Amino acid sequence: MSNNPVIREDTVTPVSSPDLEKVPEIFTRHIGTWQGEYIKTDTRGHFSRSFFGNFTIWIQGSHYQQVNNYEFSDGSRLQLNFDGEFEERILKLHSSSYADFSAIAWDAGQETVCFRANKTEDNVLITFMETMTLLSEKQRVRSTQAFKNGIFDGLSFIEETRLP
Repeated sequence: MSNNPVIREDTVTPVSSPDLEKVPEIFTRHIGTWQGEYIKTDTRGHFSRSFFGNFTIWIQGSHYQQVNNYEFSDGSRLQLNFDGEFEERILKLHSSSYADFSAIAWDAGQETVCFRANKTEDNVLITFMETMTLLSEKQRVRSTQAFKNGIFDGLSFIEETRLP
């Protein structure tokens, strides 16, 4: 977890100017701030927990930035920060919030971005495989498979709307 301050969604105005030679067009359609409720399930599909989040994305040239803000039912908040570069039209990400976080994301076609991330937490390798489908310019759905040390650990999903 990060000790970074939470940035309120009404204080962030993403300004982006992507290099369309290096950045696949589908990524440019995700620029802005999105919000929704994350729902996590166990390995049998039973509800585990939920929390709210908003996710702000900027792309400047071939540089990508994302700030995730989460709010939990107990009132606690968490901010995670991600940076990356597009190389050969694939996004390679790292995070100042997790020392060993690494991820790649790519255009999978059909309005979908695929994302694969790894991080270590409490000596456990956690892998996420996510699809992010743009349903319209103001609505997207993400679903994620989680694995701990290569063993399936459950699913999460979120339907998000873009903030004006």
